[in-house]
Amino acid sequence: MFDILEGRDEFYELARKWVEEWFSSGTFTISQKDTEIIEDLVKGFNYDAFRNFRDPIERDENKWKNLVAKADAQFKTFRKECFKPGSYGEVGFAIALFLFTWNFQRFKEYFKRRRSLQLKAYFEGLGAFLEGKKNLLNDFATKRLISGQIQEETAKQIFQELNTELVNLGIGANEPIGTVKLLHVFAPYYFPLLDNKIAQATELLHERQSLTKEHYIKWMNALKGWLTNFDGVVGTLESKFNSSILKLVDEGLYLMSSVRLERRVEKLGLKVD
Repeated sequence: MFDILEGRDEFYELARKWVEEWFSSGTFTISQKDTEIIEDLVKGFNYDAFRNFRDPIERDENKWKNLVAKADAQFKTFRKECFKPGSYGEVGFAIALFLFTWNFQRFKEYFKRRRSLQLKAYFEGLGAFLEGKKNLLNDFATKRLISGQIQEETAKQIFQELNTELVNLGIGANEPIGTVKLLHVFAPYYFPLLDNKIAQATELLHERQSLTKEHYIKWMNALKGWLTNFDGVVGTLESKFNSSILKLVDEGLYLMSSVRLERRVEKLGLKVD
């Protein structure tokens, strides 16, 4: 668990900082200090923490090493070309390090199935889509899930459109988890994080089901209702940890997921009807 978490939260913080700058001015700045932070974080990124021994390619030592070498070479080239100190307008690059490290389970599948995959081109394509949704994403970024009404139809629309874009950029497979991670990093007080283990533990999904926009709206409503039980401490926690309550809840559930998450969630009283 430590290997999976170590360093990745800093990639999240960099993405949040750069996204906020992009919302404000249309550009974001990579400082010399940022580049040093990135290189330090990358040194600690452990690809082996994401290895799945049930997969025949990943189970084979040589094939796994070749896959990691291919992904790492691309990642290094991408960083060298696109993350020098300076001002940039490409929002796809602002979220690239975050998405690559937080969603490496999916990116390793890209490298298995797409010999021609180029990370720079991938994130340029994603950035073009996000640029076209800037006003809508910025509107969501000003909202809080725990106050006001959930804009269900608009949220479903952006979920579906972003998922479709990721499907087209990737390997033609459904991309709900990547979609959720991106929605959250653009609007962290409105769009909650979610993964399959948490969805199954809260009975939102059954095993082998894939997350849909309808499931996600159910999760938003359930989380909103559950958090009202703690209305008096939400602001205190957000101030103390300088983070949205949605991120803090996800961190707690994620850490719990290694040991009988279903039993622990049941005690919390967090279920999806």
